[in-house]
Amino acid sequence: MGLSNYHLDELCIAKSPGHARRILPPITKADRKVLDVGCGAGQTLLATNFEPGTTVIGVDVDKSALSLGRQLDQKNISFVCARAECLPFQAERLDFVCSRVALPYMNVHETLIEIRRVLKKGGRVWLVLHPYSMVLKETIEALTRLKLRRTAVCLYVIANGVVLHLLGKEFHLPFRKHYYESFQTISGIRKLLREVGFDEIRAERNGFFVATATKVH
Repeated sequence: MGLSNYHLDELCIAKSPGHARRILPPITKADRKVLDVGCGAGQTLLATNFEPGTTVIGVDVDKSALSLGRQLDQKNISFVCARAECLPFQAERLDFVCSRVALPYMNVHETLIEIRRVLKKGGRVWLVLHPYSMVLKETIEALTRLKLRRTAVCLYVIANGVVLHLLGKEFHLPFRKHYYESFQTISGIRKLLREVGFDEIRAERNGFFVATATKVH
């Protein structure tokens, strides 16, 4: 499946109420400036109902996905090409930051620091994450099909997830400086959110692995 087809399929899911893989951020009327980190083609933003006048921004490193998003956009979303570990926004400007299954492909600690920096006091973050069971399933499938390169990457992801859980640190994929991937745990993400300064932290697995937190101070 090409990347364009992948993003279009994800958009179809996001716009299909009742679909097993559909999950959208809990936007409120108070969320006037919203950022999606790792937005892809903006599937989540395109499927979410915002109050009129809301500033909606999507950030991703994939220029082709952003280009597709601009073609699909009928909501005046601002698509920005940037790394989540270095967001190009001033401090304390946003009300709500979401990231749907994108944070696992970033340096989690650095990205959470950046998310907190750009949030206003009282701003909220909503994250959909990858559990260990998902990575284990991918590893078994790669081994079964003798996909050795993917198996090696999966083993890296498992090792990275363990280090993230135990130490709150990560290392990039060898020979790819900016490529990170890991799984997350409930206790691990709670600890990381607390360490970077978030409060009102919740993390649970109920069909999806979701973590939320608020910037109180």
